[in-house]
Amino acid sequence: MIRALIFDLDDTLYPERDFVASGCRAVAHYMAVKYGTNANEAYCVMMETFAVHGRRSIMPVVIDKLLRGSVPIAELVEVYRQHAPEISLFPGYSKLIEQLAQQYRLGLITDGLPDVQRRKVRALELEARINQIIYTWDHGPQREKPHPFAFDMMLEALNVGPRQALFVGDNPDKDCRGALGVGMRCVLIQIRTSQAECLESRMANGDVYVIEGLLHLPELLHLLN
Repeated sequence: MIRALIFDLDDTLYPERDFVASGCRAVAHYMAVKYGTNANEAYCVMMETFAVHGRRSIMPVVIDKLLRGSVPIAELVEVYRQHAPEISLFPGYSKLIEQLAQQYRLGLITDGLPDVQRRKVRALELEARINQIIYTWDHGPQREKPHPFAFDMMLEALNVGPRQALFVGDNPDKDCRGALGVGMRCVLIQIRTSQAECLESRMANGDVYVIEGLLHLPELLHLLN
């Protein structure tokens, strides 16, 4: 009998790309005010860089292109990290979480800088709807998922056994392996086929379930319960 649902945050409950876009808008505005650059141009440069080269290249590229390399990367990174994010849960997820909270204990485990992750949680209005939230880096980056520390801590906080809980995430290596490592089952959302192959044996044993989105979770829970 499933009594608790434990979620990942980024790209599981909301699209992380939206956080990147929100941070880039904040940096673009900061650059316009302090350095006189064009905010729209800066934003476009950053998002194009993100799409092609990934997040780590955003600040070096925009500084090189628009500020002639004269601003420390750390200055813009700090603006990015400290901004109040403008993000929303995936469509339909807010109502679903409210419904699930009436039947299950809810938890959330998330990696990354705790202050940044806390801002995301506040922006998504999750604090009042989730029974227990664990920011793994509060206990050291070395204890991020798939380290068992946060998973064990969550089970204890929610007062459930491993087989009474499902972990819901999007990353097989971090979310799934971490949950399986403490005896939990895992639900993977929008997993790529290539990622699923390495988990084929566990999926065959019924430890891992794959669904297209969180809105399909109630039907899976109906089957399991």
